[in-house]
Amino acid sequence: MQAVSKNKLSELQTIITRMPLEVFCVTALPEFGVRWRELSKAVRNARLPMQPASVARVLCRHVSKALTADEIEDIVARLRLKLVATQPRTWHVIRLSEKTTEEPVTLTMRAVPGRITQALRKSKKTMRPEVQTVLLGDMLYLSIQLVSEHKSGSALYVATPPGEPVALVSSVNMVGLIKATVEGLGYKSYEIADLHGRDIPSLLRINDRAWNTNADHLAEIPEYAPTPIITETGIDYTYKAYDENYVENILGPNPPKITDLTIKTSKSFFDRSRLDKNINITINIKTEDLAKSLKSWVSKGAIAPTSDLIKIFHQIKSNKISYTREDD
Repeated sequence: MQAVSKNKLSELQTIITRMPLEVFCVTALPEFGVRWRELSKAVRNARLPMQPASVARVLCRHVSKALTADEIEDIVARLRLKLVATQPRTWHVIRLSEKTTEEPVTLTMRAVPGRITQALRKSKKTMRPEVQTVLLGDMLYLSIQLVSEHKSGSALYVATPPGEPVALVSSVNMVGLIKATVEGLGYKSYEIADLHGRDIPSLLRINDRAWNTNADHLAEIPEYAPTPIITETGIDYTYKAYDENYVENILGPNPPKITDLTIKTSKSFFDRSRLDKNINITINIKTEDLAKSLKSWVSKGAIAPTSDLIKIFHQIKSNKISYTREDD
């Protein structure tokens, strides 16, 4: 076995080890033409625990004997991209514009790798483009990388719903690779949306309301008119139940998942006679789920149900907000 094949086998084993077994069975196992029944039996016969590392070890033994070096390299490239698609990572939204083709979506998907490769060869003549694609569900995932005999550049990962003028990229700083990808997808230009996160469906919904199941959900925030509410334990005169229902209604039944938010605003000093000046304020919020945090804060009385934070989340289009109150 050549050294390059041994390196690829090592990488293959690492990739499979990082995949949960349920993800491996759905996304990776079909690449090898092996049935799970046969593979799991081989793991048990080897007296190994049924876990990803054991599966990777047994499968790589089989692969080293059954496949050629080129076949192993192709599988590693595809699985590397599938791992990216199924593992949590931060994605940045870019909006595509100036469409250059009206061809069917299926034709565009087949042509994307060749177009990206051609675009990169024009600008990067000393390095070889490597483009890999995989379709998982409704999303097309791509990896784009420039390599040479002596070095390999960082890979750009891209996720895009085929036919839609939006893409999610792993980095907004790899301008050359992004431009080639935009061209490959059939557009001339793009703009950075200043919107990022780990949940792709949430990012698509924030970027375009049409991605919501109910796109017209609460186009306007309802009036806040607290009243006593009948609960399981009696009548709530504290308005706590009303506040919780009010916020739940604004945020919706399945709000998009955002983990961080930066708000910049200015506010006049509380005593104008002492300081007639606006104070610049920057608020950084980091949480596992902003919508859940807002609901919790309202429930605990930390913020009011009419808080500006609720309004900002309702109309959020970016992780970086410059906010001005309507009454300022």
